[in-house]
Amino acid sequence: MNETRIPYISDEMKERIKGVVKYHYGFTPKDEDIGWIDRMLRNNYAVLHDQQIIRELAARNVSNELLKHRDKMGSIEFERIWHEKAIFTYLTFASMCFRAGVPAGTISLCRTAIESGLRERLAEELAGREHSSSSELPEAILKKLKKLEDKSLAKLLGEATGSGIISEQEIEQSFQELKLKDQSGRKILDKFIHGDVLWMVNFARSRKDVEVIGAKDKLEEYKIISEAEIGEIAINVLKATYKIAEILYYKNF
Repeated sequence: MNETRIPYISDEMKERIKGVVKYHYGFTPKDEDIGWIDRMLRNNYAVLHDQQIIRELAARNVSNELLKHRDKMGSIEFERIWHEKAIFTYLTFASMCFRAGVPAGTISLCRTAIESGLRERLAEELAGREHSSSSELPEAILKKLKKLEDKSLAKLLGEATGSGIISEQEIEQSFQELKLKDQSGRKILDKFIHGDVLWMVNFARSRKDVEVIGAKDKLEEYKIISEAEIGEIAINVLKATYKIAEILYYKNF
């Protein structure tokens, strides 16, 4: 019986992966990281194996930014926050989508992460101002969450900035790599999530020359461009969401 195996990754393939990661994601992975992920994914999928490695490297690079806080605050507290807070739950799902090659899912879950994260962090802040007893806090936070449950992302952002939890400047800096003219970070996120094709094409063309050969009409050309760019958009949205999560729970620890 013949058994199909993925050949071990060559030095030539490693260099190609490095070039792709450097060009699209702005960092150069180490040989040992490529080799480790190659072994981890071995014989999982034979098709586009190198693309899996590239996505895994990019997602790990984004999440690793938070690890600097682990040494400062200790592993137990770091892990407690990571596992208990809603924003990190949805960030984990968003990262899984990116690793699996589902960029649209990444973008949508990042918006959910930001909205749920702001709501929970606001409830904690407001409850903490009214109750000093640790035994009273869980019930108080739950009551605040109920009051915040119908608020839109825009209103949650407004209350969060007004309460000093996060600043407008920090939000805009988080989305700096996704800027198109003078639009706000929230506007950018909404455009990506709602699949605004015209906006996404303008975004792509504002960053680099984009040309489609063989499209039957302008509409098809625009759809091809927006679909081709969504992977890069997804990793930048994921990066911005991690930055917001860091500000909400780790930066000022």
